[in-house]
Amino acid sequence: MKEEQSRKELLEEPDPFLVFVGNMLAFVKKYQKQIMASVGAVVAVAIVITGVIYYKNQSENRAAMMLGKTMAKYNAIKKDESAFIAYEEVKKGFKNISEKYGSTGAGKAALMQYADVSYLTKNYDEAITIYNQALEALGKTEFKTMILSGLAYSYEGKEEYEQAAKYFEMITSDAVAASKDQALFNLGRMYGKLGKPEQEKEAFSRLVSEYPESMYFELASEKIAG
Repeated sequence: MKEEQSRKELLEEPDPFLVFVGNMLAFVKKYQKQIMASVGAVVAVAIVITGVIYYKNQSENRAAMMLGKTMAKYNAIKKDESAFIAYEEVKKGFKNISEKYGSTGAGKAALMQYADVSYLTKNYDEAITIYNQALEALGKTEFKTMILSGLAYSYEGKEEYEQAAKYFEMITSDAVAASKDQALFNLGRMYGKLGKPEQEKEAFSRLVSEYPESMYFELASEKIAG
């Protein structure tokens, strides 16, 4: 900023942080299907949440630096699908950041990554605990749908299909939720596993009726026909 700018001029200029976050949220919205297609796709969320690192205090900056290093290690590990021991190690990093800097944007991003890696390593009870913490911290944000999906997938991993269906239902009943077509498809799957053919057909039929452009349209149509 130039020192000679008046206060009025400064106030009229757009807040660069809000512009950054707005742009990143637009990116997430544009590619929400690709992002929501896997519980592991939390990188975009981390980018949005930690956008605040340029405008916050030293704690935020330290947390962001730690998160960046841990993310680099995490992304390197993901190239080796058999590296479960290394996954456990990197999970400690996310846990440490979330516990030490939980009030920061980077801490919240680390919390979601911690839950995500717990799910990937099939530590479903741990994932559920951490996703619930993330829900408490971020449940009123645009990331609520992703967290609910994480809870649903974790319960599915435990073969607790009633609980999984409950969280998919929460997404489908939320007027502002993203990727409701995916939630409907998964809800239909859960009803199928529970031996509830009528509810299964209802979920798939709703998907076909309400989301004809969905990537799940043909699969749902086959389920109904079959």
